[in-house]
Amino acid sequence: MSAPAVQASIWPRPGRLISWLISAVLVGWVVVYNAMRVAGGTPAGVAFTSFVIGAGGGIVVLIIGLFIRRRLINAGRIHPVDAEAEIPAPGAMDDDQRRVINAIWPVVAAAAAVELVCGLWMLADWNGTPSMVRATAEVVMAGWFIFAAIWMGWEAKNLRNMDAGGIDSVALGALLTTVLAGVGITRHFATGMQVLTVIVVGLTAVVAYWLVWFLVRRRGVPSMAILAGLIALASLLLPLFTR
Repeated sequence: MSAPAVQASIWPRPGRLISWLISAVLVGWVVVYNAMRVAGGTPAGVAFTSFVIGAGGGIVVLIIGLFIRRRLINAGRIHPVDAEAEIPAPGAMDDDQRRVINAIWPVVAAAAAVELVCGLWMLADWNGTPSMVRATAEVVMAGWFIFAAIWMGWEAKNLRNMDAGGIDSVALGALLTTVLAGVGITRHFATGMQVLTVIVVGLTAVVAYWLVWFLVRRRGVPSMAILAGLIALASLLLPLFTR
């Protein structure tokens, strides 16, 4: 029988709040960016404006959501669990949890490999582009992809050793990479690799959020996994239909 869940505080931990803030900014940016592209804007022309509007909107939505969450907790309507405190240590896992992690760590490793190849491909593409038309965004995104690949590879090794303490950050990192890869599709940055990245890393985000739910709750609906799937699907379809 599992131990009682650790109740989360009214306000999230600083680390969790920062991850929510980053997610809100990026998701808001991608939504507004694609909306402006549908309206006829060019990728370069709407990049900065969409970031300012989308980031601002995402932050406003996050603040409203935090206050709604606080009211619902105070009213006893929701009882959020502190996932970071609840993820079991390797020695405390049951056989089902071990089997699931053994099935999932190769997915995380595959995401790391795809991110690394995509990042190096983008660097090569940027280096081969005439200096007058090189996009700074491409080399910045390439740097993130390579960093994320190293990070994911490290976490895949930890999962192989049954250490799932970082799975929550894996889920967030995979989701951020998925969103950025969607932007890469619209900017024609190694488009084929970006599509593969959205699919593989987006699946990893879904699986990682599902694993957090499986390790901590194992009841109700894995809402974050579903949301990650919707964001990954939008990151793939919206750029393809607005090119």
